[in-house]
Amino acid sequence: MGQFMLTVARLSFVIILIPGIGERVIPTQVRVMVLLALSAAISGLGITNYEIPTQTADFMLVMFTEVLLSLFLGIGLRVIIWALSIAGSVIAQSIGLSQFLGVAMDDEAQTATANLLTMAGAALLFSMDFHVQVITSWIGLYETVPIGSVSWTGQAYLFDSIYAAFAFAIMLSWPFVAMNLLYNICLGFINKAMPQMMVAFVGAPFLVGAGLFLLAVSIGALLMVWQERIMQLIVWL
Repeated sequence: MGQFMLTVARLSFVIILIPGIGERVIPTQVRVMVLLALSAAISGLGITNYEIPTQTADFMLVMFTEVLLSLFLGIGLRVIIWALSIAGSVIAQSIGLSQFLGVAMDDEAQTATANLLTMAGAALLFSMDFHVQVITSWIGLYETVPIGSVSWTGQAYLFDSIYAAFAFAIMLSWPFVAMNLLYNICLGFINKAMPQMMVAFVGAPFLVGAGLFLLAVSIGALLMVWQERIMQLIVWL
């Protein structure tokens, strides 16, 4: 029973935050069932090889370190979806669709472009058996990070992952930012040449149309680049 509880502690936030299974639209009961089923199967393999402390305080301390490690691992997985969400929000702001919200897949509604990218990214992860690779790498962590080890959690892994995800999101959305910059420069020249013309009113449809066209022709390449960078964003895979 102790091995099972330790397995649940290390796997908990991984299942809660993993893209796809960890989405808010998935019922909590389903995620709990997946967590308990995987924990029962993995703890039965005997890969932990850990002697359960006899003192309750010592056992609770080990449980706390395992939950903390699970939180770091889960956030490391979640940043790949956060990167798409940030990129989608920046794209929406750049092409004038920031007020057009889509269906909320997370705790709050996000822009339509961010919603499109996150749903496409989650579907792409399922198609490449990403969840299977996560569980396989997670099992392998018992060799490098034994139960009760706190040295790994003290590293700057969490901050590095978040910084890398944000930088990658800006890189993905940069063509749209550049288009918005060019649009505003052109509007400035037109307004200087024809002050009586309502350039913002005339140019807004062009910006939205050009942005949607650029998104339509580039979303495939954008997701391919994102797929190739997944393993670099998640250090422990």
